[in-house]
Amino acid sequence: MNRMIYVKTTETCQLNCKHCFTNGINGAKIYFNPEKTADWVKRLHEVAYKPNDTIHYEFHGGEPFLAPISHMTKFYEETKELWPQTSFGITSNFVLKLTDKHWEFIKGPLNNRVGTSWDPKIRFENPKQELLWKNNVKALIDAGVTVKLFISVTKDTLAIEPIKLLKWVKALGVQEMALERLTGNGNALLHPEIFPRNVDQDAWFLKMHQQSEEHGARDWFENEFLETIYDKFEKNFNKGGTFCRDCEEKLYTINADGTLSGCPNAAPEEQFGHINQDIKTLINSPKRIKNIACERARDPRCFQCPVFAFCGGDCHQLEWQGDICGAPKSLMKFLKAEKHGDNR
Repeated sequence: MNRMIYVKTTETCQLNCKHCFTNGINGAKIYFNPEKTADWVKRLHEVAYKPNDTIHYEFHGGEPFLAPISHMTKFYEETKELWPQTSFGITSNFVLKLTDKHWEFIKGPLNNRVGTSWDPKIRFENPKQELLWKNNVKALIDAGVTVKLFISVTKDTLAIEPIKLLKWVKALGVQEMALERLTGNGNALLHPEIFPRNVDQDAWFLKMHQQSEEHGARDWFENEFLETIYDKFEKNFNKGGTFCRDCEEKLYTINADGTLSGCPNAAPEEQFGHINQDIKTLINSPKRIKNIACERARDPRCFQCPVFAFCGGDCHQLEWQGDICGAPKSLMKFLKAEKHGDNR
């Protein structure tokens, strides 16, 4: 099993993005306990490890770099050798001054790989913040760091012509881009006005594919969202990205206060236990089992969809709007017709 553990180093942030599934500046101003968190991971390993398992730890928040780097280093040292195949990552807003300690952590435990986010109109409070972010991204790329850019799909994002966005990302110089659809958690609950219509989002994804093909943009950088869709038709792999439908089984989020959740998007509202509890009790927690069952279930309308065999129902966190789901159905219908013909 490919396990993933989100380690929330803090619940707070110096930014207050409207779309964020955390609580921004209003999140609890606390730090995680690296010793207790690592101890929980060790106990999980004793109970759940199987040969050929892999694990990835993602330092998250809030803004993870608000916590002392020594905390993250301690957790890294305690857990790095438990699973033979282990990796570490971080998702930071990088609206901060990069110090020698940051660089040491990025080049060491993080193996020269980081994630960061950009969103039109709703992320930066002023041009000074955005300039600091851009300069940090440039410095990271110039230093040989692989940067993955996360962009939330809001109404403002859809207002950008897809090819214009792709050209901007290319000019920024990042090696990877991931498009993230919104879920109703954290700050996003307070700002329904930023959510796009599913039908508009669907059309935008199809347009991005068409413009990407027209301009050869697939070679510019890895467009994770589109590549996940392409894998369904080029490699017959249907469970990539948000389409896996087993996140709640293989993923844990350890909140900064020690409470445990599944999907990080729902972590502020839904917890099923605490790291102080017995591992087997946690794994079999009724709340966790309920989350797994909800993820495995599909809306009955999915079974009538012409691309269900490729989609599988998509992420269970994405809400339907009337009879329109949040999946990129038009793009999958287009690719299905290209590969199999309309009547397959």
